[in-house]
Amino acid sequence: MLSEITDSIKKFNTLSDDALGYEEGEILGFAYFVKGKIHLVNTSFEQPYIRIGNQYYDSTPKTKADYRAGLAALIRKGYAEKWDRGIFMLTKKGWDKAQSIVEDIKKNHCKAQ
Repeated sequence: MLSEITDSIKKFNTLSDDALGYEEGEILGFAYFVKGKIHLVNTSFEQPYIRIGNQYYDSTPKTKADYRAGLAALIRKGYAEKWDRGIFMLTKKGWDKAQSIVEDIKKNHCKAQ
C-alpha cells in the first residue's frame, strides 16, 4: 500500500476542507457518478494510479502522483475512506461535497449555453 494513502488513513479528517485542489474536485465529481468508488490500481511493474469508473489517471508518473495525492488529501479531509483492498468510498461528507460540485457544474454549464 502507498505510504501517502496509509498516512492519510491514520490522519483521517485532519485537514481543513475549505479549498479543494483540482485533482480532489475531479475525483469527487467522477466518484459521484460511479457509486462513490475510487480504485487505487496497484500494478507490479509501474506506479499505482487512480481509476474512477472509466477514468484512468495513469498517463504520466506525475499524473499518477498528483491523483494519489488528491486521494490522500480527500481521506485526510474526511471525504473518502478505505473500503476494501484498493477500493475507497465516499463518506457522507464526501457525497455531500461531490453533489455540490456536480450541481455547481450543471448550474454553470447550463448558464453558459
